Amino acid sequence: MEDIVDKALMRISSNATMSAIATVLTCVMRMRCRRKSVTYHHGEGKKQKIESRDAHICRVFSGYSHSCRDYIRMRPHAFENLVSIMRGSGLLRDSRDVKVEEQLLMFLNVLGHKTKNRIVRSHFIRSGETISRYFNKCLEAVGCIRGRFLKQAPMELAPEIASNHLYYPYFKDCIGMIDGTHIDAMLPASLVARFRGRKGVTQNVLAACTPNKLFSYVLAGWEGSANDYRVLQDALSRPQPHGLRVYDGKYYLCDAGYTTMPGFISPYRGVRYHLNEHRGRPINNRRELFNLRHSSLRSKIESTFGLLKNRFKILTAKPHYPFPTQVDIVLACAILHNYIAIVDLGDDLLNEDITIDDDDVEIATEGEDANLVDFSQNVTQREERDSRNEWKEKRDDIASAMWLDYCNKYRGGDTTEIGL
Repeated sequence: MEDIVDKALMRISSNATMSAIATVLTCVMRMRCRRKSVTYHHGEGKKQKIESRDAHICRVFSGYSHSCRDYIRMRPHAFENLVSIMRGSGLLRDSRDVKVEEQLLMFLNVLGHKTKNRIVRSHFIRSGETISRYFNKCLEAVGCIRGRFLKQAPMELAPEIASNHLYYPYFKDCIGMIDGTHIDAMLPASLVARFRGRKGVTQNVLAACTPNKLFSYVLAGWEGSANDYRVLQDALSRPQPHGLRVYDGKYYLCDAGYTTMPGFISPYRGVRYHLNEHRGRPINNRRELFNLRHSSLRSKIESTFGLLKNRFKILTAKPHYPFPTQVDIVLACAILHNYIAIVDLGDDLLNEDITIDDDDVEIATEGEDANLVDFSQNVTQREERDSRNEWKEKRDDIASAMWLDYCNKYRGGDTTEIGL
């Protein structure tokens, strides 16, 4: 009897063991099949993403005739040269998945069209973190080529002045024009009041450009509530090479928001100035003639600002970046503007005649002019006043020479003036 029971128990135990083994084997086989399926589908998905991304990049460069310029705001050969500079200097490197070309494509599209992160994600099928990371890397890399493409104005006579009888020899010592522009800014609530000015919450950007519409100096990050002269003082007080460089005997042309002082000549106040104010009206005296030609030459910086904002639409929209990044974006756009103007003279956007509204320029009165403090800290108030008067006399000499030549050429030598 006991033998029968033992045999039955052994049979039951054997069957249970076999069932357990069969169950384990079945589970293992199912897991292996599932793993193969997941791996297969993951590989297929990654392949599809790569193909879609490559197709998008191909459309940028090989689509319609201006697809590249419209997408990244520069032509293909300028882009290829920029890639070569970044890769050759080690400022940008190919990662395992993202090449330098793709990094710059994403970056330039954001600058040129104020494209949101989520839109770039759909174009390149990348994560938002990847887009943001490479945007910041490219922004830093462009800032590193500032010394190469954004140089201070040279002391030499500009060809654009030398070849124009309206400017030469009167402005032969002019090395550039300065002006300020406002760029929309986004800041924490605690800082908004400081940056709120006539044009809303903005940063006030001071820039100098040469007569060929290249930026020679850019100072960004000032509060929109700060007046232009205060920003200029800061630029002049900074040590080189970070400060605005002023050469002995040379000068910049500036509008009435500044003052005539060593290195800077503003127009006559109380005299019509802007080009549209002179249209259809005769020139009655030397001051009107000086202001007309001063405005004509200084308008080049307004045109340069217009070109900059027309190419890089990110400068015309409310930014959604930390404020230090907003400042860096302004500088990067100015550097890229110069880069394109240097390497691609035939760029269509550079040849457009665009200006920005300058109707609400800040006007300083003569009383305020007398109280302004020069950027040099080693002179007395009297020496400062004398130096400003000396430069006002220089402006008068230029105006007199202009008027004499103008009268000899167009008025038969009649130098009679009206309205002085």
